[in-house]
Amino acid sequence: MTRNSQHNDTKKQKSDSFRHDLRTHLSAIVSLTDLIRKSSDPEKTASLIEALHFAAGNAMAIVEGGAEIFKQPQQDTIQLSCWLKEFESMAAILANANGAQFKLLISSGLEAAAPMAPAPGYLHRVLMLLLDNALKYAHSATITLTASLKSEAVMMLTLCDDGPGFGDEDPEFLFEPYHRGQGQRTTDGKGLGLWSARHILSVLGGTIEASRNPPHGACFHICLPIEETETGQATSAGQAAESEQSSHKPQADHQPEILIVDDNRTNLLILTEILKALGYQPVAAQSGEEALRLVEDISPALAILDIRMEDMDGWELIERLQQNAKFADLPVMAMSADDAPRTIAPFRAWLRRPINPETLYQLIQSCLEERQGAAR
Repeated sequence: MTRNSQHNDTKKQKSDSFRHDLRTHLSAIVSLTDLIRKSSDPEKTASLIEALHFAAGNAMAIVEGGAEIFKQPQQDTIQLSCWLKEFESMAAILANANGAQFKLLISSGLEAAAPMAPAPGYLHRVLMLLLDNALKYAHSATITLTASLKSEAVMMLTLCDDGPGFGDEDPEFLFEPYHRGQGQRTTDGKGLGLWSARHILSVLGGTIEASRNPPHGACFHICLPIEETETGQATSAGQAAESEQSSHKPQADHQPEILIVDDNRTNLLILTEILKALGYQPVAAQSGEEALRLVEDISPALAILDIRMEDMDGWELIERLQQNAKFADLPVMAMSADDAPRTIAPFRAWLRRPINPETLYQLIQSCLEERQGAAR
């Protein structure tokens, strides 16, 4: 094989791997969205939204990272055990939806050491590939993820299932690109998941090996280097954000009403839960016409409008609102998955999805303080 053909093969593997990994994450998001649509239990819906937000954030990390999986990732600051529990919440929901079970076991030694998660975005990508693999080939199985310390500087993650396993095949063949295991050719897939997982881990200085899980099933053993931290000093990004949000929350006796308008029900649910967590009182509308009717009956302190709505987009809706003298000074923010245009007037701010709660809080407070100052 010539050097040029080898380069082309590697480039194709990277591209195919990127599409495979992204498809895995998007499938999880679609499944979570379907469950949200079917749920009528507010508590369950809130849990599903948390899982959806977690999955979507990591899918976004893949998109922003692109197909190149051989570069060093940016390190994050989130405690490993806390991050694993977030992953468990999402994985358990996805496993249950596929007739399987997911369990997380964290050793007392790892809990006590409180190490930081090494590159959470890449780690999530690897575990999603392994979870997807187990759900595809080990139907109705119990999937167990065990986290422990192999040494002070190395952690071990082991994901096992009690499915059919991979027969008498050499486990190393499972990590070959485009290789499909015995009995797996009737299941959709390209045979790239485990290859991708191994190469992602190699970037992190880690390894992954496969073994049988007697009497039947498969195990995947991940070893990753970790940075030592002082016990009890580490906190997760989620905990820090929650603490920060708690300190920001408006007093319970004064929760500003915020009108939110989006024709996508899932987006409305996500924004509603975020605003509630920040201490505001969201009032939701699923169309521009509904918002125009609703705004006459309430006195919102601020409005957040989705830009891309079918019947009436955000640009038309803000124009209609401002034609009413009653709402001429109402602060209005735009919300979109698109980058902000060169000029965002007449909007006061442009909120880009995925929504960062801290950024959202700062923008809302800035708009409200500006309005209060003008009223004095």
